[in-house]
Parts: sequence; C-alpha cells; structure tokens
Amino acid sequence: MLKFTVSENEIFIPTSNEFDAKQTLECGQVFRFKTTPFGYEVYTLNHKATIICQKSGTKIVCDDVNYFINYFDLLTDYAKIKQELRKNDFLKKAIDVGYGIRILRQDPIETIISFIISQNNNIPRIKKIIETICSEYGEKLDGYNAFPTLEKLKTIPKQFFTDIKCGYRDDYLFSSIQKLCGGFDIEKINKMPSNEANKYLTELKGVGNKVADCILLYGFHKTDVFPTDTWIKKVYNDFYPSNKTKSAIQIRNEFVGLFGDLSGFAQQYLFYSKRENLI
Repeated sequence: MLKFTVSENEIFIPTSNEFDAKQTLECGQVFRFKTTPFGYEVYTLNHKATIICQKSGTKIVCDDVNYFINYFDLLTDYAKIKQELRKNDFLKKAIDVGYGIRILRQDPIETIISFIISQNNNIPRIKKIIETICSEYGEKLDGYNAFPTLEKLKTIPKQFFTDIKCGYRDDYLFSSIQKLCGGFDIEKINKMPSNEANKYLTELKGVGNKVADCILLYGFHKTDVFPTDTWIKKVYNDFYPSNKTKSAIQIRNEFVGLFGDLSGFAQQYLFYSKRENLI
C-alpha cells in the first residue's frame, strides 16, 4: 500500500515504485496539466495542484487535500494489482516500464468533453482546445480557469467550437453537450455493467466504443474495460502475430476476458510502455 503523509495543503509521497507523476500524467489519460521546472501543475474542475518532484519524494501542494488523494487514487493498493497482473508473462516488462502509473479519478463531464476532443488529434492541440474552452467559459480563479460547469457548457454556440479549430468535432461537442443537458442520465452509468454503460455512452455524438471505454475508465473508474486504439493493436500484434486480422473490438473483448476487473490497469501499462517504445 502506498505510504504518504498529509498536512493542511500538502501531500508528500516518499520515493516509491507505486507512484510516478510523469508516468501518471503522461500516459494519455489526462490533458489539463503543464510541465514546470520543478514538476507539474495540474488543473481539474475548479482545483489546482502543484507537483514538486524531488529525489526524496513527490510533494503535491493543492487547494483540497482530500480531493487530490482521491484524484490520484492514492488509497488503492497498486502493489497488489501489479502482483496479480505479473502472472501474465507479457505484462511483466510493461509493468516494469510503467511501474508508477495510477489511474486518475476524473470528473465524468470533463472526461467526456476531453475525450471527444481527443479523437484523431495530437496532444498539444487537444490541450490547447481544452484550455481555450476553460479560459472563455470557465470560472476565473487564482491564476487559472476552472473547467466550465455543464450549465456553462450549454451556453457555448457551435460556432465557437468551429472558431477554435475543433474541426469536425465541433458538431460532436455541441450535440453531446445539448444531450447531456437534455435527459441523458449520467448518474445511472455508475450502476450499469460496463458493457451496457459503453453502449449508453455511444448515444452521445462522437463517442465510439474506444472513447466510451476511456470515459468509463478515467471518468467512472470502471476498471473492467480496455480502451483499444492503434497502440494497443500494435501490442496485440506483437504478441499474437498470427491474429493480425482481428478488429479493435475483438482485441478489446479478448483482453477484457483475460484481465477481468484489472483490464484498465493492464491497458495503461501496455499503452504507456508501447507508446514510449519500451516494449
């Protein structure tokens, strides 16, 4: 279990192979952060954390300690999860590479909007679009802008998304926001089995199976999903070269069958290590 200490506005995590800020923030699950000379600054909803990376450990200086204990999933025993996943030989190296990844517990609405923007997009552009939305429609706080509330998102005209170069995603964003405000019951997703929740999320325009799995993993912490993109297909084809004709959904279902409730954790280790070209 990860050890950490807490003061009024700071979490200190001694150097450990159970937490790594770089691996956690740069494994593709979140976009509202920036690098600094000493580490990172992270923005989520109307909260901010300054992460200071030192030889002795990591300081997380923040506006709400309890929020960020939950956000960084610090109470989950990743050592136990990795021990179980290591029973699969082809995961051992990926876990060694991404040993400090933790799956963030993000806000569902922020996750939905972020991952609609992320489709067929590069990270600098994704981050710029999200920050532009926040700067124009989010509450202005101490040196940063909050992510807009759903009520505020509803006021954004489609032309705004076009003007900030969302491309074809402008219609996806506008339509999905209107649906989220018009009867789409996001609360019931927590009670749904993941496959049913995935199907429900695809009722939002621009949300396919892979994006739905991302939303379920990062926004609802449903860990029995396996977001499958080109990186994961490469991993699969490396280990199963005779099965290169399998579709993304077939690969996804096969991995979920193999890893069960730990699928999301396995996906993060495999995705990060393959994208870093280390497996």
